[in-house]
Amino acid sequence: MTLKSRLAGLVAILVILAMAPSAFAQVQITIIPDVDPGDINTNHNALAAAPGTNGSGVLVVGSLIASSPLTATVLRINYPGPITSLPSGSPNCTIGGFTTLNVGNGNGGAFTCPPTTGVPTADPIRIVGASGVFASMNLQPLLNTTNQRIEIQLPGTAGATNTSSGSFRLVGVRIDANGLSGAQTISASLNTTVNDYLLGSPSTGTVINTLNPGIATMAIGLAPGNSTIQNNTGFAAGTATIFTNRNIARSAGSFILTEGCASCWRSKTQNGNNGASVGDLNSTQIRLTFNNVPAGVTINLGPVATGNASTNSSLVAVIGNSSITTAANTAIIDITGTSLTAIETMEIDYTVTVAATAAVTTPAAITATATMYPVASTAFDTTSSANGPGGATLSGLPTTANGYPTFTDVEVGPVTVVNIVPANTTLLMPYALVLAPFDTGLAIANTTADPFGAGSGGATPASGTVTLNFFPSSATGAGTPFTLTTSSTVRPGTGLSSDGTLAAGATWTVLLSQLLTAAGQTTGTFQGYVFIQTNFLNAHGTATISDFRTYSLTANVLVLPPPATSPRSGSSSSAVEALNN
Repeated sequence: MTLKSRLAGLVAILVILAMAPSAFAQVQITIIPDVDPGDINTNHNALAAAPGTNGSGVLVVGSLIASSPLTATVLRINYPGPITSLPSGSPNCTIGGFTTLNVGNGNGGAFTCPPTTGVPTADPIRIVGASGVFASMNLQPLLNTTNQRIEIQLPGTAGATNTSSGSFRLVGVRIDANGLSGAQTISASLNTTVNDYLLGSPSTGTVINTLNPGIATMAIGLAPGNSTIQNNTGFAAGTATIFTNRNIARSAGSFILTEGCASCWRSKTQNGNNGASVGDLNSTQIRLTFNNVPAGVTINLGPVATGNASTNSSLVAVIGNSSITTAANTAIIDITGTSLTAIETMEIDYTVTVAATAAVTTPAAITATATMYPVASTAFDTTSSANGPGGATLSGLPTTANGYPTFTDVEVGPVTVVNIVPANTTLLMPYALVLAPFDTGLAIANTTADPFGAGSGGATPASGTVTLNFFPSSATGAGTPFTLTTSSTVRPGTGLSSDGTLAAGATWTVLLSQLLTAAGQTTGTFQGYVFIQTNFLNAHGTATISDFRTYSLTANVLVLPPPATSPRSGSSSSAVEALNN
């Protein structure tokens, strides 16, 4: 055998020996994540584990294949979004990953990440339950600040032979889920395959099943199972109503918020994996914002109500700042108890009070929106810090400056919670006739003068003009509508003041033929219906068709709910079904 062939054989043997640890690795690493069933798609600090379960995280299993020495190896667990929590202790960060191993002696490229307190202090990134082959390892996980991953140094045996399997859990990792969608998965890798550690299967897994809006819908209504507003017995679902003369037509209302997923709303304890020690964690709070609240109007939020249906049995929430005004127009809902397996509905009941000088003289609407809270545009500190290795400049580290967890501000709504409507009365005369010898006599009473007084529920005296909208019928169908409004120069009949208004306590009587003349109608005949709007409340009337000889028929003029708050297109608020004459 020539020297050349001998050298070639020796090289082949060396190559085989060098490959042997990789081919016959002795501890196989697999990962099994605990799964968050659903989180909020605007959450900057989404929990990558089962919520509210002490010690939940990623189970790392090392399965013994054969006894062998082990050399320290870095396990890298990559997350689908920027990591927004910190390991406790020191060192706790790397830039780009380990530069060397053996953190305890050479520091391995690890350093203390500011802030040194960790985020959050009560539920940091940590390793728990290390056993077997991992029992003696350095339990300090490191946050790789540039690669969205956690790095863990698996132990070497210093030349000794390992004969054990083992496991541990990585707990407390949170990610910025804002902008993500669908299921979120992690993956594991090793920095080398020649140290008798081998990556097995599964090496990937789901940590969040789905991401959803925190609030699916916001609407006027009642929680499932409720037939009336819970904190204002007797009121059905609806909005409050204020008239522009400061009278309150309806003092109470209610709206509902529906959860975006069964586990989206959480208490403080459910928002972490450290049992009852919640520290600086928040519940997944909700902020209500009330828009266009006039000066002098107060919206009083009642205790949060839930329905008697089973899907609401666990929901408990407390409202901060329950008195909404133009100067303090937000309220925070703190969820203190909730189910993680049922989509829940929260009912917010409220009442309205109006000061004597309230700025409600113009028709308007007060609306409300809702968003998950606290809100922040980022989950990271945007300032720079020269605290990296060798004085390297760091930025974009996790922060608790705005609370924890925080959410992107995405307002749901708006819904109208208070209508401010003109102080008028809408009446309907379904049939009116002028056809010789018949005419129709109309009488409208302004009953805002009454014997009860404001302190006993009486009306506020007010005068106002009257507008009539005529809808004639022709031989072939509908005719051309026309309108008449009383004024200082348009005062047919008797009972109107000199400025064309009908005073409190006065009654206006007029013939339909007189109204036609005042409106400039030259035909002298009319058959159809008439809408009457008075610029004051509590108007009532009668209409009498007569030939002034032997025939007369008198009927009440119908009083309609305000169309601004009870649309006539709705079946339950039609002119016939919602009369209050």
